[in-house]
Amino acid sequence: MKYFLTQIALLLFVCIAPLSVCHADTFKGKIVNAETGEPLVGANINSEINPQPGWSVQNSTETDSTGCFYLNSGWEGRIMLKFSMIGYKSTRKVDYSYGEEVKDTTDLGTIRLQPTALMLQEVEVKGHIPRITMSGDTIVFNPDAFKLKEGARLDELIKKLPGVQNRDGKLYWNDKPIRLMMNGKDLFGGDQIVGELPAEVANKLKLYDRKSELARHTGSDEGEEDHVLDIQVKPGFLDKWYGEVEAQYQTKKRYMFDIRASKLSDHDPQMVYAQANNANRYIDRTMRQSMNRNIDGDGKSQYGSYNYQHNWKTKGAENFDNNRIDFSANLGHSDGWNTFNESTETFFPDKDRTFALSRKHRNKHNVSPQIQANLFAYTDSLNTITVKALATYAKSRTTNQTDAASYGYEPNKFKYHTLDAALAAKPGDALYNQLITRSRNYQTDDEQTRQLVVDYAWVHYLGKKGSFSLSGQTILNGNNSDTYINRNLEYLREGSSEKQWQYYDYTKHNASTSLKAMFDYWLGKKVYVNISDNLMYTRTRVGRNFFADTDEHNVSNNMPTTLDSNNALHYLLHTWTNTMTLKSTITPSKKLMIMPKLDWTVNRESTDYQYGRLDTAAVRISHAIEPSVFFKWKMSRVRSMDLSFAYNTKVPDLISTFGYRNTIDPLQISEGNPLLHNSHSHTTTFGYHRMWLRKQIVLGVSASYRKDINPTATLYRYNSNTGVYESKPMNVRGGDEWKFGLNYDQGLGVYFRIMNKFALSKSQSYGFLTIVDNADPQAKPDLNHQRLLGVNENLELTYETEKLSLTLFNDLTLNRYRYDDASYNSRPIYNSAGIIARIKLSPVELWIRLADDFRSGYQTAEMNGHKLMSNASINYSFCKNKCRLALWVDDIFNKDIYYESEYSAYQREESSANYLHHYMNLTFTYTFDAKGKKK
Repeated sequence: MKYFLTQIALLLFVCIAPLSVCHADTFKGKIVNAETGEPLVGANINSEINPQPGWSVQNSTETDSTGCFYLNSGWEGRIMLKFSMIGYKSTRKVDYSYGEEVKDTTDLGTIRLQPTALMLQEVEVKGHIPRITMSGDTIVFNPDAFKLKEGARLDELIKKLPGVQNRDGKLYWNDKPIRLMMNGKDLFGGDQIVGELPAEVANKLKLYDRKSELARHTGSDEGEEDHVLDIQVKPGFLDKWYGEVEAQYQTKKRYMFDIRASKLSDHDPQMVYAQANNANRYIDRTMRQSMNRNIDGDGKSQYGSYNYQHNWKTKGAENFDNNRIDFSANLGHSDGWNTFNESTETFFPDKDRTFALSRKHRNKHNVSPQIQANLFAYTDSLNTITVKALATYAKSRTTNQTDAASYGYEPNKFKYHTLDAALAAKPGDALYNQLITRSRNYQTDDEQTRQLVVDYAWVHYLGKKGSFSLSGQTILNGNNSDTYINRNLEYLREGSSEKQWQYYDYTKHNASTSLKAMFDYWLGKKVYVNISDNLMYTRTRVGRNFFADTDEHNVSNNMPTTLDSNNALHYLLHTWTNTMTLKSTITPSKKLMIMPKLDWTVNRESTDYQYGRLDTAAVRISHAIEPSVFFKWKMSRVRSMDLSFAYNTKVPDLISTFGYRNTIDPLQISEGNPLLHNSHSHTTTFGYHRMWLRKQIVLGVSASYRKDINPTATLYRYNSNTGVYESKPMNVRGGDEWKFGLNYDQGLGVYFRIMNKFALSKSQSYGFLTIVDNADPQAKPDLNHQRLLGVNENLELTYETEKLSLTLFNDLTLNRYRYDDASYNSRPIYNSAGIIARIKLSPVELWIRLADDFRSGYQTAEMNGHKLMSNASINYSFCKNKCRLALWVDDIFNKDIYYESEYSAYQREESSANYLHHYMNLTFTYTFDAKGKKK
C-alpha cells in the first residue's frame, strides 16, 4: 500500500502557569463572553502546525478558572489557533511559532466568543472537579474530570490531556518522546501497553520535565531532560493482567490472530505477546520496542515473546532513577515470497546500445530466536553501572529463480520489449536478431547467523559541574552459509549456450570490543562542553571455498566437484579505530544559539588477503576530520534565520582497494581498484522564515549547496560478442548540487487552508561511459556529464470542520536529465492528484482516499500511464468501548504496484516489486481488564 500520509494527531505540551519551566515558544491569552465580558472556564484552545503538506502537529489546552490559558509549541512554523466552547461561536487566530529552542511568550490578548442558541444545559457536565492543578513545576491531571466513554482505554485519556502529542503510535511532548512512568518508575512496555490498560487504573497523571541524571546531580540543565508522563495507579489495579485479543479475516482466505497481555506492577511487571497470520505481517513486540512490517511481497509468520522486570531502590539514591533488571525472550518464524522486475541501461559511447531485463522470484524461510537482559543500578548516590546483553540466532533458506535477457539497439532507435517476449523469441523473429544474452538461474542459500552483544557503562557524577563516564561494547558474531547455483546461459551473438553448476561455502567470524571515555562540563551558565574519545578493535576472518563445473559428469547430487581456485577467498583483517568528538552549545544571547562540533577518526587496518591468485598483505592508516557548525538567529517575532555548515569524509572499504577479480556471475564480473581513494563533501544550508499575521500567511525559504569531491562511480567494460560486463569502482570528477525551497501556507477564512511546498534542484555529476570491446586495462574511459533539473511540488487545499475533512492534493515530481550524448536524455514525470475525505459520526468513522497516479518518460513501458488508486476504511466501537470492528479496503481498483528508478551519469535503472494489495479485511478487537479492589 503506497500510502504514507502521516497524520500527527494530538497535542504538544501546554504550560498551565507562567512559572512553568518548559523550553518552548509560549502563547497566552484570555477568553471571555463577548456580550458580558465574563471569563469562560474550560474553553478549548486547539492549535495546528503543518511542517509540510500532509503532515500536521495538533495541540490543545483549555482555560483555567480565570479564563486564561498558556500553550507551548515545540515546532517551528505557522500556527493556527482555534478558540471554541459549546454554546459559543468559534474563532481563529494565526501566528508564528519558533519551536522548543525559543523561550518566548506571545500575548494574544483577550479573545471574545459570541454566544449561540445552543446552551450549556444540554451538555453533561461532570461536577466541579478541576481538570488541572499545579504542584510546583508539575502539572497534575485529574482523570475523573475528563468525560470518557465507559470502558475507555488509558491512551484515550492521555490523548485528551492538553499538550500531549501522539505521533505514529508514540507519545511526544515538545517534539520529544515522552518517558512513560508509573508511580515514579519506568512503565514496563512503554507506549505499547497504554492502549491495553483501562483509563480507570489512573488515579492522577503528572506531567513534568525530568532532568537527566547529570542535571539532577549538578543542578545545571544541559538540555537533556526527559519529558515524563507519570501515571499514578490506583492500588487496587496493581498486580493484575490487562490486554487485547484481535482476530482478522482477509479476502483470499487470509487471517491474523493476535493476543497481548501486560501485568501492572511496581516491582515485578510482565508482558506476553503472541501472533500468527498469513497476511504478510511480521510483528515483533518486546519490553523495549515494537515493530510491524511487511514480511516481503507476500508471506506468513508466527511470533511470541515473554518479558519480565524487577525494580528496586538503592539507599541514598531515592531521588534518582530506580534500579532495574529485566529479561526478554522471543521467537519468530516467517515465510515470505516476492517477484521483482528490473530494467538496466548502461551508457555507451556513440555505438550500438544494450538494454537488459530481469525478473526474480524469491522465497525465504526464516527462524530467529532472541534473548536479552539488562541491568541498571546505583551502587551509591554518585555512581551508576549499566550492563546490557543481547543474544540472537537466525536460520534461513532463500531460493531465487532469475530470468534475464539483453538486447541491442541503434542510437535513437530504442524500442521497448518485454522480458517474456525476449525469452520467447525464436530464430527468424526480428527481436531474436537483436538479442545478446538470455539466462535462467536457480539459487539456494542456507544461512545461519549468531551474535552476542554486551554493553557496559560506569558513570561518576562530579558534584555540580558535570560527570565522567566509561563505557564499552563487545560484539561476537558468526555467519555460515551454503550457496547452490544452477545457471543456464545463452550467448546468442556467439551462437553458443552453457550450463553451469556452482557451490560455495562462506564463513565470517567477527569479534570487536570498544572503550569510550566521556566528560561533560559546564563553563559558566552559557557554555556547555562535551568531550569524548572512543577506541575500538575489530578482528574479522572470512573464508569461501568455491566449486564450479560445466560438465554434468562432474556433478554429483546437483553439487559440482571441481574446485575453482580463482574465486576462493580467505582473509584476516585487524582494525583499530579511534574517534574523538568535541561539541559545545553556546548561547551568547537569548536570540542566538551556536553549536559547533568536531569529529576526528583515525583508522588503522592490517590484513592478509587471498582472492584467487591474489595473495597480499596490507596496512592502511586513514584520517577523517569532520567539522560542523549550526547557527540559529531569531530576529523578531515574525522573522528567523538559521545557517549550518558540515564537512564529511568517506573512506573506501579496504577490501575494495585490492585488485581482486570476481567471476562468480559470468555475465557480471566485478573487480577491486587499488587506486581508489577518499571521497569528500561539504554542505551549506540556509533557512529564512517570514510571516504576515493579519493575512494568515507564512512563507519559508530555504537554500543549500553541496559540493562532492572525488566521489566514487562505477566503470563498466563490455564485450559485444559475449554480452559480458566487467565493473570496478573508480573515483570520478566531482559535481555539485543547488537546492531551493519555498513553502507557502495561508488560511482562507475559518475552514479553508491552502499549502504549497515547492522545491527546485539543479545538479551536475560525472560518470564514465562504458568501454566497449577494448581489453586494454589502461584504456581511458570517456567522461559523461549529467545535468539534472528537478521540480517537486506538493499542493493541498483543505476544508475542515469537527465532523468533516476534505483535502484536494496534487504531488508532482519532474526530473529532466541531460547528457553529453543527447540520445540518453530523458524526462520522467510522476504526478498524483486526488482527494482525501474523513467523516466522524461517533461511534463510526469513515475514511477514503482516491487518486490518479500518472507516470511518463520511463523506458519501462509498464510504468507509464494513468492508474486509479483508492483505499477506504470504516471503524465502529461498541460494548462500552470494549469491542471494535474495523473494515479496510485496499487498492480497490487493483492498480497498485511499487515502482522505483535510479539515474546516474553512467547507468539508468528502473524496477518494480509486487506486494500484497487489492484486498478487504475485517478486524474484531476485544479488550479484557482486571477490576480494581473495592474499598
